[in-house]
Amino acid sequence: MLWSLHMRWWAWRHDRIAGPKPAVRLFLLYHDPEQTPTLAHSTGLSRGMLGRVNLFAGERMAGANQVVLAHELLHTLGATDKYDPATNQPRHPDGYADPEREPLHPQLYAELMAGRIPLAPDRADIPRSLAQVLIGEATAREINWIRE
Repeated sequence: MLWSLHMRWWAWRHDRIAGPKPAVRLFLLYHDPEQTPTLAHSTGLSRGMLGRVNLFAGERMAGANQVVLAHELLHTLGATDKYDPATNQPRHPDGYADPEREPLHPQLYAELMAGRIPLAPDRADIPRSLAQVLIGEATAREINWIRE
């Protein structure tokens, strides 16, 4: 709860744009990969519909940045993570783009809220662009793209 309040306070301090307030606010923070080889975790909050997204500066990372940005945007719309936070591995079935594929591995795409393409039960790769990403049924329900 304290973390959420801190995030809202941070957004309030950095949101000084004239005009109407947008429905969703994402703050994109770009980092030089030479100086910062790993990034802090990005966050998106459905309550408050805001997010702070850490990205790498540079054209080479544009595709991966779009995946991270879309992932955090969907958090603001109510989507939940579909990966195990201890291992970062996609959770089956909701974290798989094609959970009924035979054989199950390797998957061809990442489920956006899992953030990785499952290649084996214990191995998954980060997608290089949104062309390697799908939105699964569970995520689609959470953001009201489909209803029961």
